[in-house]
Amino acid sequence: MRRLILLLFVLFCGVTARAQDAPVGPPPSTAPAPGTVASSGAPTIASPGAGPTQPIAFSHKKHIGEAKMGCNDCHEPSRNGSTLAMPQPTKCMLCHAAIATDKPDIQRLAAMAKNEENVQWVRVYRVPSFVSFSHKTHTTAGSQCQDCHGPVAEREVIAKEKDLSMGGCISCHAQKAAPTTCDTCHQLNSVQLHQPAIDSDTRLVALLMRKSVTARDSLRQFLAPMAMPATLAAGLRP
Repeated sequence: MRRLILLLFVLFCGVTARAQDAPVGPPPSTAPAPGTVASSGAPTIASPGAGPTQPIAFSHKKHIGEAKMGCNDCHEPSRNGSTLAMPQPTKCMLCHAAIATDKPDIQRLAAMAKNEENVQWVRVYRVPSFVSFSHKTHTTAGSQCQDCHGPVAEREVIAKEKDLSMGGCISCHAQKAAPTTCDTCHQLNSVQLHQPAIDSDTRLVALLMRKSVTARDSLRQFLAPMAMPATLAAGLRP
């Protein structure tokens, strides 16, 4: 029950800021957000900032564009393929034990591998914990790495070039005729919570986008016809 309340709270708090100003009508537009441009996959950020300085200089252009390595050669998939690991010294040294061994960064990697230390890479993209995302699901459906990360094979330094906000993901899903219902990305269904699946996404979004209606009021209206647990109903009282 606590999990249900927490997930509902996260979902609706995320749209509270928009609920006050958005007009009544259909679900939000899937057009690229201001500051982005339409592109294959997620919208491209028109003026991306510089990429962060990493503890070890790594060129995707050299490894992918020139050496023709695959993403999975460095980013090893988890057991179920839903996540990809950040490469660590022991992985790097599978190649660099004999390649570019005179380079200072490679010598640092060799020392870290010997001491079983990890590289503290600076994350460029991060999916919020309340979003369910599987790399395997997307690649199996035909998505390419550049759809979500931009042309990494052309980049010396990786910067955030793609809009992976909720609007950006919906825009990409609409472009590819992929599902855009709430439980596509948020685990709200009975498999996770032992509750009936919410199938009124259009009505829910419309309520949340009504002018001068708070997220709590919208949630109360949406759940009114349902058999609401007493603890949840108490939390939604004015």
